[in-house]
Amino acid sequence: RHVSTQGENMNKGKVVLGIAAGLFAIYVVAAPYITVHQMKSAAESHDGEALSEHVEFPSVRQSLKDQMNAMFVKKMAEDEVMKNNPFAALGAALAGMLVDKMVYAYVTPAGITQLMAGEKPQPQAAQGEETSSSTAHKPLSDASMSYESLDKFVVRVKGNDGGEVKFVLRRRGLSWKLTEIIIPLDK
Repeated sequence: RHVSTQGENMNKGKVVLGIAAGLFAIYVVAAPYITVHQMKSAAESHDGEALSEHVEFPSVRQSLKDQMNAMFVKKMAEDEVMKNNPFAALGAALAGMLVDKMVYAYVTPAGITQLMAGEKPQPQAAQGEETSSSTAHKPLSDASMSYESLDKFVVRVKGNDGGEVKFVLRRRGLSWKLTEIIIPLDK
């Protein structure tokens, strides 16, 4: 009788461990969806602090700077006048400085909220001054979401201009953070 009780206890322990492992696996798979829901709720309630908890601002800013600088280089390479202009390098340097200032002005909780709603960020909202018309649409209302890898989750939002903004979240331990925003620069 004593042996069967030990066996039953071991079986109960295995069942509990199995259930815990299953719940953990469900959480791991659902975590980016939960993060996106929390971001959406924070954006809808204009809670910049709560939204900021899910954003790695340095990496988001750097991704936007890289995209915009690449766009400027491409445009300058395509422009016949700029190809032979001795001041083109100076223009590129000034454009880079302008991009830095613009990205810092717009990559704020309010600016991200507007992008999440498919809108172009407005300077007054990007600087934290809420306006009644700062977002006409609900953030992430028509978003599509999917895993691109085990550590990368992408949320796609159609913009008012027909372009698509991609919000890239990456796994950080057990949580997820917005690390990159890919904007349609050709629109």
